[in-house]
Amino acid sequence: MPRDQRLVQTAVMGSAESEIPALLPMQADQARAFRQAHAGQTFWCGQWLGGCRGRLTIRTPAGRVAHFAHLPGPEHVVCRRASVGVSGADHLYIKQQLLAWLASQGIVATARLPEGTERLGGEVVFEPGGHGCLRVLLDEDAALPAPADGTQLVLGPHVAHDPHRLTVDGYVLRIRCDTDNTGRRVMIGTQLHGHTQWFSLDECHLKPWGLSTPAVEEVRRLRSSSRPLAAFPHRSTPARSDAAVRPVATPQAADDHHEAFAALRKAVEGEHSTSALRHCLTQAEAAARGGASAEENDLLRRAADLLLARERGVGLSAPSSPAPRRGRLSRAGRTSQSRAGQAAEAVADLLDTLERRRSHLRPGEQQRLVAQLKDKAEEAGPWLTRQQRRWISAWDKRTQQTPAAPKTKPATRVSVVPAGAAEALARPVAAERRTRGGPRRTPAATAAPADVDAVADAARDVLEHTARLGATISWDRLCAQVKGLAELTEVQQRQALKSASRSRSVQPLAALITAGNGTPHPHSRHLAGVGDGPTAEAAWHKAVAGVHASYRPSRPPPGARPGGRTS
Repeated sequence: MPRDQRLVQTAVMGSAESEIPALLPMQADQARAFRQAHAGQTFWCGQWLGGCRGRLTIRTPAGRVAHFAHLPGPEHVVCRRASVGVSGADHLYIKQQLLAWLASQGIVATARLPEGTERLGGEVVFEPGGHGCLRVLLDEDAALPAPADGTQLVLGPHVAHDPHRLTVDGYVLRIRCDTDNTGRRVMIGTQLHGHTQWFSLDECHLKPWGLSTPAVEEVRRLRSSSRPLAAFPHRSTPARSDAAVRPVATPQAADDHHEAFAALRKAVEGEHSTSALRHCLTQAEAAARGGASAEENDLLRRAADLLLARERGVGLSAPSSPAPRRGRLSRAGRTSQSRAGQAAEAVADLLDTLERRRSHLRPGEQQRLVAQLKDKAEEAGPWLTRQQRRWISAWDKRTQQTPAAPKTKPATRVSVVPAGAAEALARPVAAERRTRGGPRRTPAATAAPADVDAVADAARDVLEHTARLGATISWDRLCAQVKGLAELTEVQQRQALKSASRSRSVQPLAALITAGNGTPHPHSRHLAGVGDGPTAEAAWHKAVAGVHASYRPSRPPPGARPGGRTS
């Protein structure tokens, strides 16, 4: 067998047909302890990993990442396994842990890995007895199937969702695996507008409607506020004179009932504050304990949706787009739908960022964020809700009334650089671009100065999000998400990325940037200090692992209830 140069981190134990996954730690001392703990086991590049069915051994070379390696055999078989990293066996961990989770609830279930998919392990199907089917999609390139009765979709962390379903249901279920000592721990996420809350399997349950998390329970509760239909006496009907004294917060008379719903309608249509809306909704729900009309039930649902949208960004009305067609979409149709959906997600994220940092925005930062917001809103088109459009207009109007502060323009900082130094910096960069054959840029004297600090802030947000997902990001994708990064010179780009890398991680966040083919980008090599030597690849992998470890959610202390962790 030709020598496999890849660093294989996952295997199966026992035989090539086994479904028992194994994850080898990258640190040499932990890998040696792992080998000692499994001294009687054999490791294989198993068929359920998409591997060559060959036997593996543990290697702990000095100065390199510990990894599995293929044992030489008589057959010259080339291993074409697609995923060899820490996530290469996630589908087996998901199958193993979800079956155990269902069994702990007394539910007998079967699970299978469809072999007809484009990538083995890209989908896991669970069929619990007495419940609907659970379909886990992990392949981020797979097209979302048409909604089917009795089937609940659970998407991997990088699988694009249908924004229409998020709006209609109020949430999207996600699944991911976090490294936990020498294994992977399955986490279930509830994606809302703007953020995702993650929960351990112990906090989740299988309900009649499907897999449910604490966040799903809250969404369903707030979206299902309704009361039985009933006929009410006319407003002029006098109250009984012998009525018992009652608390003010529990209206029982017809006048109180009508006043409570009139106040709620005014709060919904008049866009009152969140606290006022919550107070009016509480009063109306108390008034409706004896019954409510169809119109009043509809008002209760609208108020609950609006309150949830303000507090957590869910429960908005469906977009005015045509209903999704059943069947397989063309590539062009999937691409346009995916772009519009991603733009709608970006709009929700930007609105959330503006609201959270309302009183901490630096001069010029609000103008930059609102400009991005308007661009993404134009791309999203019909996927935006009416409420989101009102918020965008309000931010646009507020930004136009806020004068820009000329003192914070980067031009004042550029002007203090001596002319000779600026020319010395510009000459090597221009020469390098000419040798690479790249397009010539507009001279610095005529180009608008870039806000390096603003670019650094935006890059830090994207890189920290990537670190929380335990992933890397290509340079092209980073430039697409960070406006202005591609327009900077190479020196300015490294300056911005160096500033963005100041975070909780000892290793720089810029280590997560790849060249698009899985190798580190030159900026990543430079800022991580890995160089181009024979050990550079292993040093880069170690830097990436260090960044991921710094942003990995830690276990809560015993007895504590894990809060919603965002990603």
